[in-house]
Amino acid sequence: MKKTLLEKVLPMTCLLLTLGAGFAWAAGGGLNLGWDDCRGLPASLNRTFACNTNTGTNTLVGSFVAPCCVTAATGVEVVMDVQSAGVSLPAWWVMRSGGCRSTSLSSSYSFTAGPFTCFDYFKGGALGSLLMDPPVGNRARIKGIAAMLSTNPNIGPITEGVEVYTFKANINNAKSTGLGACAGCATGVCVLLQSIKITQRVGSPGGDKFISAPATRSFATWQGGTGGDCYAATPARNGTWGSIKAIYR
Repeated sequence: MKKTLLEKVLPMTCLLLTLGAGFAWAAGGGLNLGWDDCRGLPASLNRTFACNTNTGTNTLVGSFVAPCCVTAATGVEVVMDVQSAGVSLPAWWVMRSGGCRSTSLSSSYSFTAGPFTCFDYFKGGALGSLLMDPPVGNRARIKGIAAMLSTNPNIGPITEGVEVYTFKANINNAKSTGLGACAGCATGVCVLLQSIKITQRVGSPGGDKFISAPATRSFATWQGGTGGDCYAATPARNGTWGSIKAIYR
């Protein structure tokens, strides 16, 4: 099949941007994480909670600044790490099957009802979830995947440099106080968005895109965090995309 001019130009443009020192960040994109909205806005970087109610929800918003050559994104694969200030991850943060708050983590990939600061590429057309791995010491990994049907009419190019809403990680306040409360709600925690992989239609000239560098700031804190830099406290760990996909099979 004969290639269009766009299909010929985009791969070469990506190569040139990657090789050019002044364009390396733009070509690779970047990540942001914050409470309630995108862009790592100062007001959204830390969440303080008195742990005095079992109602309400805290929403982390993950976003990416688009790299070069996103031509037909169909979904995302997400990796986050949660790390506490103590020697073990508090029971309040064990939001997985068998954990103290097994139903307290949920996700959404819809921004049709807001906020509206960044670009809503999915327009409510993506479905997926977030799941937490078993804690190891004071740390646990959260992995997620979301996708649109390949026939979705919203699938198309994303302009390089545009910041795109990706997911909402909803953490409710259940079992924060009273009888049956889970210990550790008041403990400081870092939540670091390690990576987002943008998946594209098979055969798209831009191919899939992997982003791991921060844009403004790719971490948010709970109760002030761990008392230091979350990038240093929560370094990247090895993980495979196969292990992420396996949890949905």
